Amino acid sequence: MKVISVIGLKGGSGKTSTAVPLAAEAARRGPTALLDLDPTPSASQWVDAAEMTGEHLVTERLDPRDLNSTLRQVRRSGAVDFVVIDTPPVARDVCMQAAGVADLVVLPVHIGSGDLAQVVQTLDLMELPRKGNAGLPIVIVLNHAGTMPALTRDTREAIEGDATAQEFGVRVAETTIPYLKLYAAAKGAKYNPVKMWHFGKLWNELEAML
Repeated sequence: MKVISVIGLKGGSGKTSTAVPLAAEAARRGPTALLDLDPTPSASQWVDAAEMTGEHLVTERLDPRDLNSTLRQVRRSGAVDFVVIDTPPVARDVCMQAAGVADLVVLPVHIGSGDLAQVVQTLDLMELPRKGNAGLPIVIVLNHAGTMPALTRDTREAIEGDATAQEFGVRVAETTIPYLKLYAAAKGAKYNPVKMWHFGKLWNELEAML
C-alpha cells in the first residue's frame, strides 16, 4: 500500500482539486481510499456528487487524530493499493502528521509569487517527518502550468533555486487543474476521465517515485 499526502498551509492552493483527480487516477490502477481530513469535507463531497465512488475508490471523512490507527487497519486488511490524503489549510500539525505517514508528499502551488511563501513555510515543516523517512519524496505541482509560459518558468526557477527545496531534493511537476470541470462534477455532472488526461500524465510521473 502506498500513501500520497497532499499538503500545504495556504488555503485555495489546489489541494482538494489535486487530491480528487489523483485518487481517481490511482483507482484506475488499483483499489484506492481517499481520506478527507478537512473539517469542510469538500473532497468527499465532490467525489460523491460526481459519482466517482465505486468498487475501486472509496472516501472517508476522518478526524486527523484517527489517521494513524485508520492507516494501520487499512494496511492490515490488504484491501487497498493506494491511499490519498487530503488535508485542511492552515494546519501545521496535520501537515506534519500526513507527511509523516506518506510514501510521497504532494504540495500544490499556483504559478506566480502568491504561493511561494507558503512553499517555504510548508517545506520547513518537513524536517521532522523526514527524520523518520529520510528519502521521503516531495513533489511540488505547479497548477495552471503552461497557461502563462513565462510565469510558469519563473515560478519553477524560484522554487528550484530555493535552498530548502534543494536540500530536500524537491521535484517540480506541472499540470492544469480543471477547476470548472471539477466544480461541475461537484454539482452532479457525470465524471468524465477523458477530460482529466493531464492528471493521468501527472500520475505517471508521481507513480515512478513511489
